[in-house]
Amino acid sequence: MRVRRVGLGVVLALSAGGAAPVGSGGAATMDSLVAAGARWWRESPDPRSPVACATCHHDPAATREWAASFPKLKPEPPPYARVMTFLQANAEAVRRHYGVAEPRPVATAITAYLAAHGAGRPPTPGIAAGQPVFPARLAELARSVARGQGLYARRCAACHDESSSGEAVTRFPRVQDGRGESLEAFLEHHTTALPPLAWDGQPMADVIAYLLARRAGGPAKEQP
Repeated sequence: MRVRRVGLGVVLALSAGGAAPVGSGGAATMDSLVAAGARWWRESPDPRSPVACATCHHDPAATREWAASFPKLKPEPPPYARVMTFLQANAEAVRRHYGVAEPRPVATAITAYLAAHGAGRPPTPGIAAGQPVFPARLAELARSVARGQGLYARRCAACHDESSSGEAVTRFPRVQDGRGESLEAFLEHHTTALPPLAWDGQPMADVIAYLLARRAGGPAKEQP
């Protein structure tokens, strides 16, 4: 799939796995991936719908906390409520509001932009500073972490140390082979001996929730 944004100064070649600025003769860098995400954040790729992410989410202080607060429960109407990673939540929004059939490349760029916007904040899954805390949502996140621990033990523990894995997850999105790559895209086919985890599925969110909970010092708890 190829989407052109006229007048943005960046042309994105989009594929299922990542987003790479082209047109200037070079592969993606983190700076260009973040810049692309900033543009997708501010402007819709659909000329028929000018409403963009920033149209509604215009408070820098609030959006600065988002990356650190995922994974968390997205309170959709039943039966769709579930724990999501930041990339999954962004991809759902891109698909729904931007009408992009393959949302991952745009969502990867937006996730990179928002992660850079909130750089330096330690992971606090389920909790965003200054936002209400919902114990029922934290309980659901704790159940996700427990499921993720079991998945990690079966799929990852034989080859990867938990402490180093917890550190590694904070390095995504990244640029790999000149293209933007999300953690979900990396993990989807990382273990070849077992069936892949779907990038947008609950098991993927569970594994990432477990790793980030360990990184944060344990499952999310309500702050006093």
